[in-house]
Amino acid sequence: MLSPAVDAFWRLSIPIKYERIFMKMIKNFSPGSLGINGRQTELLELALTYAFNGIDIDMHEMLRRSQRTDVADAAKYLEAARKAFKIRIGGFDLGINLDADEETFTAQVATLHPLAELAKELGITRAYVRVPAATDRLPYHEYFDVQTARLKQIADLLAVREIKLGIGFAAGKELEEGKEFPFIRNVEGFIALVKAVGSTNVGFYIDTWDWVVGDGAMDQLSELTADEIVAVRLCSLRPESDPATAKSNERVVPTQEGLLDHVKVITHLVEIGFTGPVSPGASGASYKGQTRESIVQRGQVALDEIFTAAGLTVAPLPKDLIEDIPYEPNPIG
Repeated sequence: MLSPAVDAFWRLSIPIKYERIFMKMIKNFSPGSLGINGRQTELLELALTYAFNGIDIDMHEMLRRSQRTDVADAAKYLEAARKAFKIRIGGFDLGINLDADEETFTAQVATLHPLAELAKELGITRAYVRVPAATDRLPYHEYFDVQTARLKQIADLLAVREIKLGIGFAAGKELEEGKEFPFIRNVEGFIALVKAVGSTNVGFYIDTWDWVVGDGAMDQLSELTADEIVAVRLCSLRPESDPATAKSNERVVPTQEGLLDHVKVITHLVEIGFTGPVSPGASGASYKGQTRESIVQRGQVALDEIFTAAGLTVAPLPKDLIEDIPYEPNPIG
């Protein structure tokens, strides 16, 4: 069931007003990026309540639901939100372990075919995957070749469905513990790997927390074009954390300034004409004990403040629009 504000927003046909202030860039709600989950209807309600105009989808769950019934039934709430609110789909996580052995990886790729077909049918054009931070399998240079070959195989599979692959990396210090060989944990190696894949439908999934912890700077980010960037996630390092030793659970919702100026990041994205999803992110461990709604609200407020500081107009929340509607009492008699 929708919240009263969202329900009233729907019934009063305000989506027309809402659509006019959409930015070309997608203000995206990525549940996984904020460490939360839930049923599709619950997540859609959160996206609408906090004026996101995009949402990342759990395609694996969507595929399971479509196989139990059919695609129309599995996607009915999503399609309703798209039609009534013009909400867009940011993308979906492939759920692929690129460090798996050959047999397991081959099996994983086989499962991507029906997933990608469903994504194409739903008009989804972006998928995400992260490269390993470390491995026990091979030294860096040999493993680099293995990873570029695997990423190209995945990219080719997605290309025929007109889906772009966003490649990310993970810089958390804990990810190399207990592993024999380090792999991609810095921006320099990350950029080299993505460019080495060479597929036209491959680009960067930029997480600003990983960018900072991975020794990246604004000048490296500003060299990327809009076509090279698939999606962006804004996160900040805890104020007390040291980037040199930071672990993945030391991320909080994005602040405007810090080791990477998020206002400058958004300004650059606007200047180059980026039209993809920008999502707030944080570790669930940073907000332990808080409700899903409060975490999403934190992300929304943080993102709106950054967008506003960058000179963008953000959509008002549905509850604010409802409150702005003048009360007209029904005449008596």
